[in-house]
Amino acid sequence: MSVEIIVRETGTGLEIVSGRRRLEALLALRDEVVVMSPGIGEMVIARLPDGRLQASANPEHVAVFRQPEISGSSKTLA
Repeated sequence: MSVEIIVRETGTGLEIVSGRRRLEALLALRDEVVVMSPGIGEMVIARLPDGRLQASANPEHVAVFRQPEISGSSKTLA
């Protein structure tokens, strides 16, 4: 599954321009999701324990949370 969201930088971070509903649907299933955003590329978005969202475009972070398209075995991070 792939999801594209469009974000823009603000003085306080990133603001979602479109794709919020699809992102919320994914975050209902998982606490961290990898999405594609034009101009930024792949990024991981995580829901923090207090409900806030945090995003990172660091390739190392994205690689940790990227899920395979075809799930053969699931990995759990402790």
